[in-house]
Amino acid sequence: MKSKTIIILFSVLGLVVILLLVLSSRTQSEDKQEDIDLTQQSFSYKDKKPGGCYVAYQALPHIFTYYAVKPHIVTKSFTRTYSKDDVLSSAGGNLYILVTDKLYTSKEDVQHMLTYVTDGNELFIAANEPDSLLLERLGLKLAVRTSWPLVDSSVQHFVNPNLAPDTVYSRIGIFAGRYFSGMDTSRTVILGTNANHQPNFIKIHHGKGDIFLSLNPSALTNYFLLHRNNIMSMERQLGYTSYYAENVYWDEYYKYLRSRDSSDFSEWEVLMRFPAMRWALWLIVVLLLIYVLFESKRRQRIIPEKPLLTNNSLEFVEAMGQLYYQQHDNANLARKIIQQWMEFIRSRYYLGTHQIDDNFADALSRKAVMPLQHVKDILQEVEMIQRADRVSDDSLKRFYKNIQAFYLNSK
Repeated sequence: MKSKTIIILFSVLGLVVILLLVLSSRTQSEDKQEDIDLTQQSFSYKDKKPGGCYVAYQALPHIFTYYAVKPHIVTKSFTRTYSKDDVLSSAGGNLYILVTDKLYTSKEDVQHMLTYVTDGNELFIAANEPDSLLLERLGLKLAVRTSWPLVDSSVQHFVNPNLAPDTVYSRIGIFAGRYFSGMDTSRTVILGTNANHQPNFIKIHHGKGDIFLSLNPSALTNYFLLHRNNIMSMERQLGYTSYYAENVYWDEYYKYLRSRDSSDFSEWEVLMRFPAMRWALWLIVVLLLIYVLFESKRRQRIIPEKPLLTNNSLEFVEAMGQLYYQQHDNANLARKIIQQWMEFIRSRYYLGTHQIDDNFADALSRKAVMPLQHVKDILQEVEMIQRADRVSDDSLKRFYKNIQAFYLNSK
């Protein structure tokens, strides 16, 4: 009896220890989940982090298997894409998926979206805060945000009883979005609700197509879809769209907007959206600055400036003048001064000195920028000296001063 009692006690203690270990492991796993930063949700199809939509994007070809659809990535505004993509603007057979936190659209975007749906296409939007322009055109109202978040768990419930028993999907740690407080019931169908049974997923019939609007984009993130069987939640949502969609478009434009912008999206902004591209561009800028900083310094010594060649002809004239003046040969000295002056005119102003007349005086006055009367006075003295046999000292001094004034003031 005692041995059986001991065995039973040890068995019970063993079960208690096992239960404690299981509970502690769950607590540790939950603590690790809480350590994950779930506030940063990029909703990007390339992002494999908890807030990305890599899983959702990769699952699209497995959902739309009829045409083996490969989603088209859109990186420009809906207006620009719609105007340039003939397939997107065609009637029927297209599905446009837009997942973002806050949706900012222009009037042109909203108008083209509605035209796109009217032609028989489908538009699927999942956003925490859709643009007021779009809500106004669709006759929708959102509940006033009194507290945020409403619950600390993202819950997506589908109201269709045919989907039972799997109609509720949830994941702790993702904040729940808002819900619709007003809608046009004549063309709006409620497809899903949140944890408080308030509508957060609806379908609006517009023209020949449909608009699907969800206020719970967190239900399409990696963190939500990889939990248990939550991937079925995405299949349920997209199951309301056309199974025979010929073309599926995945939007990568609006999730990066931080304000409403009616202007067109530039290619530069497309590059700056991606962190790797931003770092590459900033690295190029830094390298260019470093290159300019170091290459701006001279690599060789400064070349000294060469002194301008001096006109030694004037010094030569002065030397010769002193020589002839000492010999008191005024006529010969005056003629030497005339020869030097004529040579100066020919080499400096390219004027012929074989004929000295009024035309020559006018040309020399214009080129030397000297008064015409001063030029004529010098020419008159030249003529008198060439005819005279003797030249007085006063005449030589006056002629010399006039020639020197010409040298100094001419251009």
